[in-house]
Amino acid sequence: MNILGFAFILLLHFLCGRGALQLFKIKLAPRAMVCISFIVGVPLLSLVPFALQLFHVPITYNSVLISMCIFAALLSIGLVVKFKKPELGKIKLPSVYEIPFILIFLLLIIISVWRCFYLPASARDMLSGPEVMAKYAVSEKSMINSMFSVDLHTTNNYLKPPFVTSLQIIYKLFVSEIGQLWISVLFVSFIIWLYDLLRANLNPLIAGIILLFFITLPEVYAYTYLMLFDYSNMVFFFAGFYFLARYRSSRQFNELAFSALMFALATYIRTETLVLQYMAVPMLIYFFYKDKTPLKQTIKPLATFMMAPLFFYILCMTVFVKHYIPIHFDVSGEINKHLGDVSVFFERFSDMNSVLIFSDMGKTLYGYFIPMFIVVLIADIIFFRKQFSIEAKVALYGVLVVYIGMPLLGYLLPLVDLRNTTKRGLFKIFPLMVLYLRNSGSLIKLSTLINNWEFSKPKDEVDKRMPQVATTQSKGNAKKK
Repeated sequence: MNILGFAFILLLHFLCGRGALQLFKIKLAPRAMVCISFIVGVPLLSLVPFALQLFHVPITYNSVLISMCIFAALLSIGLVVKFKKPELGKIKLPSVYEIPFILIFLLLIIISVWRCFYLPASARDMLSGPEVMAKYAVSEKSMINSMFSVDLHTTNNYLKPPFVTSLQIIYKLFVSEIGQLWISVLFVSFIIWLYDLLRANLNPLIAGIILLFFITLPEVYAYTYLMLFDYSNMVFFFAGFYFLARYRSSRQFNELAFSALMFALATYIRTETLVLQYMAVPMLIYFFYKDKTPLKQTIKPLATFMMAPLFFYILCMTVFVKHYIPIHFDVSGEINKHLGDVSVFFERFSDMNSVLIFSDMGKTLYGYFIPMFIVVLIADIIFFRKQFSIEAKVALYGVLVVYIGMPLLGYLLPLVDLRNTTKRGLFKIFPLMVLYLRNSGSLIKLSTLINNWEFSKPKDEVDKRMPQVATTQSKGNAKKK
């Protein structure tokens, strides 16, 4: 493994992501800014080999290196022009009862990173698609290479967006032959960001328990080292809803534009995400209706929100797949020919619940996270139904989008099967549940009770200190006189 090469790529990820945050004027806490910079920098940097292929430039070490440096420099212009001393913030030592959680998280992170570093790609979708395309691209200097001389009629994995292929090209050229460590960059940054969000609202004990439930989701954790599209797609789909909630609170267009970018990157990773993202449009229209926004003022935000993901969809499917991949593929040919038969949707919805979620298989795949979420949600509806924050409502809407949207995709596209695509597509629901839990009235109330108990003093001790406090106050008043 090339340590210097990995450090260099990490720097480029950060500069690209931090430059994008500066470009959209996004302001967050310092730790969140660093994490999101790395997260956003991963797909942005992957655009470089993709762009080289689109312009028929040979994919070589030098061409990729120069192009990445130019791209990162362009995105970093805003950082240089408006340079400020970084705000590191105060470093707070973890509480005693946080340490066991942190140690468990570190152990799980180390295992995941080691597997990414040591084990080659093993997923069937990769070995008949992006991984092979990337391997031959490095030697033949083009994504359209001798891979396509093989009969590929039994698979469609070579038709996936070039997100993974491009990242594998970069990491094979500059880091290691296996590549894959970009998954760890996303995973580690995302876990730290999620924990930071939970700690902002909840007691560390409750925050640690929720994140432990999330990070140990069996099927989701497996894809922190198995190279596929779904974990990355989950991260950016979550970020889209998170910044959409921030837009609802701030009413600042830059927050909505950044949300659109996150959904666009999620669509770049998995193109069917476009359907799910468009299911969020009614919520945005409702925001405008509730605020009595004039029609003319809704055109720009709605157009931005809808066109950004559509641009990436067209770039991947209409431009790259249709005009560059030498094997003919027509997306329209994959759409359900009997859309009038809506029983397919209800059948898929029923199967998703009975087979994947509320079953023994569901426990094996997703643990007990969904039952925990349902219990907390019911408690909030009963006791705190008038205290739902904006972020909680947006998170719940996002949960509903995934819950209804995955069967809808199965209805629209028969290729979206139950035990593979739908199973992994449900990943997107879990971080949105975490976002809701951090705003849960029940958990916030419990956190308050724990904090009051933790920092309160016994009554006898307070009574003993009262004379000293009174004496100190008297001396202070005398000095003022």
